[in-house]
Amino acid sequence: MKGKRMKNFAKRVTIVLLGLVLVATLGVGFGCGGGGGGGEVTIKIGLMTDLTGAASPSLRPIVDAFVDTARYYNDEKLIPGVKIKLSTWDTHFDTARVIPGYDWLKSQGVKVISLVLATDAAIVRPFAERDKISAICSGATPDIENPPGWLFSTAGFSERGWNTMLKWVWDNEWDHGKGPAKIGYGGWNTQIDHEHVEGIKNYAAAHPDQFTYVPCALSPAGTADFTSVAATLKDCDYLSGSAPHEAYLVRDYLATGQTKAKLLDANGSLCANLAFMVKMNGWQCMDGAISMMLCLGLDERDISPLTQRMYDMLLKYRTGGGDLSKYADYLIYEAAGASTTAVVFDILDRCIKEVGAENVSSQAYYNEAIKYQADDELWKNYPVMGFSQTSRVMGQFYAIWKVNAAEQSYRWIGEWVPSREEP
Repeated sequence: MKGKRMKNFAKRVTIVLLGLVLVATLGVGFGCGGGGGGGEVTIKIGLMTDLTGAASPSLRPIVDAFVDTARYYNDEKLIPGVKIKLSTWDTHFDTARVIPGYDWLKSQGVKVISLVLATDAAIVRPFAERDKISAICSGATPDIENPPGWLFSTAGFSERGWNTMLKWVWDNEWDHGKGPAKIGYGGWNTQIDHEHVEGIKNYAAAHPDQFTYVPCALSPAGTADFTSVAATLKDCDYLSGSAPHEAYLVRDYLATGQTKAKLLDANGSLCANLAFMVKMNGWQCMDGAISMMLCLGLDERDISPLTQRMYDMLLKYRTGGGDLSKYADYLIYEAAGASTTAVVFDILDRCIKEVGAENVSSQAYYNEAIKYQADDELWKNYPVMGFSQTSRVMGQFYAIWKVNAAEQSYRWIGEWVPSREEP
């Protein structure tokens, strides 16, 4: 995927706004009421995230993957006799809209709610517990297992992610003869960014011979100005930030005249920002960047039925053929579709097989979720991951991805790494 093919930011925002109409239209098209035509049963799934606010440029492909998966299930009749209807809520990246959104989705009769942002998941959790509605998110904080309840996460906790990433970097990338590597984090003043900072700080504190954390104040949520942050972190060996602001951090870091820092992330934010970052800063600034995700890439579709399905969906719904450059954000689309989205729909499929479509309820979905293991043919060549009576986190393994600027590529390096709970 070449930089000249990337869409400009203004067009992406326009697509976000136009996409609202598309999502609403698709939601109606998937059926209404308790049953569809021809004796079909309609089952509703909720999706709540930022569609038009500060985080939307990075999150939009995740919404696309979710919408397209529902379309694909319906078009291909993957669950015979069932139509899936999506009910979506736009938070505008405003936490004050999360509870009204939850109430509205509940009123629509959804069987499960999918969330993208960990901050939204934390707000929804007590209400989901009260009403016994399963919620599945792309990231959460450790308290979701204290005690385990109705909120599930397909990604590992930030601290475990950094324990895993930094240990891998030390073992495989950094020249030990240079002493400890300096690492800094530039982000927004949000809960998830605080979690990332704590993960890096705690690992560095436990291994001062490996890493030195360079402290830096978090910026106001929504800002695109990281000038002072970049000045503070300009001498770091490694930099990190969280979507969607990472591209701005890199832009302002490069403006300091420095280029040596390599990008790291422990939650797939590089994937979310790739198209935007290449458009803004070019491929060279990302050379050697290392990321962790919970999915294989499109290059592995010959060994992964799930990845092949995401590729088929891209061609059918987004590219108009085989040219992926027509959808610059295909990497985050594929990653979202092969992680949280796939889990939400796979649990529903298994729930229907267990109790029958007419008997699917929030309770039935929960009963299936707490025993879910990604262990069938769809997940071939993935490590077995899932939930249990006591575990609400699916991220027991991470796939290591790396950027090669010369090849203009961002690929899985062929290694799955077990999650590390302790530094």
